[in-house]
Amino acid sequence: MKQAAVALYLDFKSRPIGEYNADRKNLQIFLIASVSLAAKAMGDLRTDREFESKMFVRREKLLDAEERILRSFAVQDSIIPLPELVLRLTRRQIESMAEGFAERELVSSDEKEELVRRCHSHLDATVEKGLAPKTSYRGRAAGVMLNAVRDLGLQISEVEIARAAGIDKKSMATNTNVIDALLKESKSPERKER
Repeated sequence: MKQAAVALYLDFKSRPIGEYNADRKNLQIFLIASVSLAAKAMGDLRTDREFESKMFVRREKLLDAEERILRSFAVQDSIIPLPELVLRLTRRQIESMAEGFAERELVSSDEKEELVRRCHSHLDATVEKGLAPKTSYRGRAAGVMLNAVRDLGLQISEVEIARAAGIDKKSMATNTNVIDALLKESKSPERKER
C-alpha cells in the first residue's frame, strides 16, 4: 500500500498546481477521486454527477485522476487484487449507465433489468477469457453495454453509451480500436454460434 501511495504521490507531484482544476491543488482532486472510487467499489449507486456538483470537479479531471489511482494500485494489491477492483467498478458502471438510460426514458424498467443481466453475462464471458489489463473499467463497461444493447435491439446510440460511460468525443476518436476489440472480446460463445 505504501508503494502505491508513493507511486501516486510522484505522479501528481510532477504536475503543475491547478492542472486538474484551476481552483484546486492536485492533491485535493486525487482525494476526491479516491472517495469516488471507494464509493463505487463498495457498490454505492451515487453517480459521478453528484461528485461533480458537490465537489466542483470537472468530470474529465475526476476520471483521469481515478485512472491514475487505479494504475498506482497495480504496484501493491494486497488489500484487494487489482483485477477484482476493476471488475467491481465495471459492474458498478454498467448499473449506473443502465439507471441513467431509465431515468432519461431510453429504456423501460423491465428493459433496464434485462440490460443489466445481459451486460453481466457478457462481462462474465470476458472474465473467463481474461481481462485486458490496460483497459479502463469505463471503456470495458461501454463495450459490454454496446454489445448488450445490440443483442436486445434497444434504440440507444453508441454516442449515448460512450457519454454514459464518461468517454468524451476525443477519447472515442482515439480509442476506436480498443472499443472494437472489446466488442469482439465480450461476445458470448452463444452469440458466436448464431
